[in-house]
Formats: sequence, C-alpha cells, structure tokens
Amino acid sequence: MDKNKICEALYVLPENVVVRHRKSLVVPIVLLLVGVAALVLNNVFAAQLSNNLRSSLMFMGALIAIFGLVMTLVRMFGNSSEPYHRPSKCALQYEELYFDHKLWRDVVECVNGGDVARLRSMTHSQVPAVAVAMYTTPNGAFAAVQAFEYAELEYRPLSELKVVNS
Repeated sequence: MDKNKICEALYVLPENVVVRHRKSLVVPIVLLLVGVAALVLNNVFAAQLSNNLRSSLMFMGALIAIFGLVMTLVRMFGNSSEPYHRPSKCALQYEELYFDHKLWRDVVECVNGGDVARLRSMTHSQVPAVAVAMYTTPNGAFAAVQAFEYAELEYRPLSELKVVNS
C-alpha cells in the first residue's frame, strides 16, 4: 500500500474535491512554547528548586523546545501535506483495516460497493493478509477505499480506488 499513490489519485478527482493542504502548525508551536516555558520557569524559580529538579526541567524543556522547533520548521518549509476535502472543509483521516485472507471476496465486494460501514463492522484481524486503506472525513461524507492483498512481501491491489460521496 502506497499512501502517496492513493493521495495522488485523490488529488486528480474532478472539481478539485480533494486538494493538498499544509499540515497544521498548532501542535509544533505549542510544543515549542511548552519547552520554552519550562526553561523560563527553571530560571525564574531557580532558588526554590532542587538541583535534580532543575536539571530535569532544563533537559526536558530543551528537548521539547528543540523537537517543537524542528517540527515547526519541517511543517513550514518541508513537503508535509495532507489530503483536504474541500466541501467538508476538513482533512481526510487515514485508516487501515486488516482482515483474514478467507474474507477477501467479501472485502472486495464491500470496497467495490462503497460499503464503508460494513467494512468497519466485519471481523478484523491483527495480521494484514488482506488490508483496506481508507481516507475518510470525520463526518463520513467522503471516503476513498482500496483493498490490498499481502503476498510475496508486498501489497498487491485487489480492487481499484473507490470514492464514496454521501
């Protein structure tokens, strides 16, 4: 399963229903601010804190701040995008469902019929003999699903990409 190929197929849908969208900067900036706040608190309350607590606060604050800074820079200047469903005004969520190999016909039938609810209600497996990759909106208004079979150390498509609009 190549998520990039599925995303590329979604981006060429008619009327630009799904477009590339830059990932949110909220989480990386919050991490950066939490790390900086920990470093500031370490300096403000230096007299009241023990040496071990100061060292821990300095280490964790610096680690979180650096991680937040790197994530922010990657999201700002890197190629981190996600599929975005324009009519619903939300990012598509990726999900993989795994099934036993004996259910492959039922899985392919559900995918070709666009029955996402039935796919979710079927018995799932921990072993990805048959896998379904799906991008869905949180409200269920849009879904793109494709079934794959794991054979000879690779995933082979069992179905075409099926787009379901509710």
